[in-house]
Amino acid sequence: LINVKNIGECAGKEVVQVYLKKPNKKFKQPKQVLVDFKKSSLIVAHDEENLSITFNILDYASFNENTASYVLEAGEYIVSLGTNVSNTKDCFCLKLDEDFIVSKHQNICKLDTTLKKIEIDNHPHPLGLKSYNLDLSGIETKNYSYENEYQYSERAYEFVKGLKTKEMIDLVVGDGMFLSNPKFNLPGAVGNTTSKLWDKGLANVAFCDGPAGLRLQKSSGVNKKGKIKPLEPSLSLFELFPKFIKKIINANPEKDRPIYQFVTSFPVANALAQTWNKELLYQVGKAIQSEMEEYGCTYWLAPAINIQLNPLCGRNFEYFSEDPILAGKLATEIIKGVQCKEGFYVTVKHFACNNQETNSETINVLVDERTLREVYLKAFEICVKEGKAKAIMTSYNKINGVYTSNSYDLCTKVLRNEWGFDGVVMTDWYSTRGDHADNPKAIKAGNDLIMPGGFTMAKYQIKKALRQKKLTKEELFN
Repeated sequence: LINVKNIGECAGKEVVQVYLKKPNKKFKQPKQVLVDFKKSSLIVAHDEENLSITFNILDYASFNENTASYVLEAGEYIVSLGTNVSNTKDCFCLKLDEDFIVSKHQNICKLDTTLKKIEIDNHPHPLGLKSYNLDLSGIETKNYSYENEYQYSERAYEFVKGLKTKEMIDLVVGDGMFLSNPKFNLPGAVGNTTSKLWDKGLANVAFCDGPAGLRLQKSSGVNKKGKIKPLEPSLSLFELFPKFIKKIINANPEKDRPIYQFVTSFPVANALAQTWNKELLYQVGKAIQSEMEEYGCTYWLAPAINIQLNPLCGRNFEYFSEDPILAGKLATEIIKGVQCKEGFYVTVKHFACNNQETNSETINVLVDERTLREVYLKAFEICVKEGKAKAIMTSYNKINGVYTSNSYDLCTKVLRNEWGFDGVVMTDWYSTRGDHADNPKAIKAGNDLIMPGGFTMAKYQIKKALRQKKLTKEELFN
């Protein structure tokens, strides 16, 4: 319980940040790591408020690559409070007498080269703090099983069981981005699932992009045949097209019935993160959900939670932070807001290590497993375990030589077997085209949807892989 008092003359809010200084012995550690935070309500001058913050120290164990296990190293864990990372005060010490193995895993994303690591100086721990002994004797080490035991609802299982192989292929490949003809048409959606199973009772669902809320077509026209076309270009590129092409792709403002879709432009993630306000981000998520419900969007292709590794990254504006805990905790609140009603889902992206925009579709990210798990996967883990995110989008890049969408380690071993993810895994748009990631391998690795699909080689390649027994029917239907 933390007491926050306003000692000023004006009403205001304050953020309380909790940090942990870990033993810096076998596992080299940063000076301190953020573990949680909370923002006060508006406190009038000279008034005060009590805030409650809790955290599970097991969540901040270090990963031992040699034993493929998370370990809390014996030593002193200093808990600090502050209003920012440069202004903290050590409060008390938690002592652990011997190493404790939190969980046992299998190694993932093997790195076949040696990386030069920056050595961190030892951080002397303060003396004289009140100490408490950590008793973990009643906690059992978690041993992860990597068997393919997926959990489906009975309704979904019965539906999929009744599909033919061709129908299943239609289901796992999207309907396209520009030339699709979905039964349910949401103008401005960047993709849809197939409409070919409509008569079987499965409607297509729409995917809407947008790092600042939903991105929809503002104005469209409906012709006499019921066909919906944009009244204004959906992409600035279309302005360069010849007039006769524009007439084909655009509605006729003089003849077609106009329809309008107005949505809110919210601050981008980088701006929202600076508030450190979980309740605010939950309300943003709820507002986005209400607009999804209004227009019929099922999947919002956000939030993006990659780490701001370099200030020159072209997509930093839609990423929350350079800190995985801050990113994960804030994104979780948006997720809870969007998913507060059944039938509306986020799509957390880009899984994983999509931390630069230059050559983002082909770059091979070299990273050791400890760094991968503790930094680049941590925010995703929080979003899955705490936020219960229902969709994940794999990224364009490779990790240690394997495209993320083709990585069984990421899409199945980590996501499903370790984190218990029970939602949809989809590829990023056109990430499996040409000489990029492989479509059958993406299905084999654990992707449920190849997006955006449409007029691509995806269906042909999946059929071919089935014939050549490089992909099994069980893998396709799972």
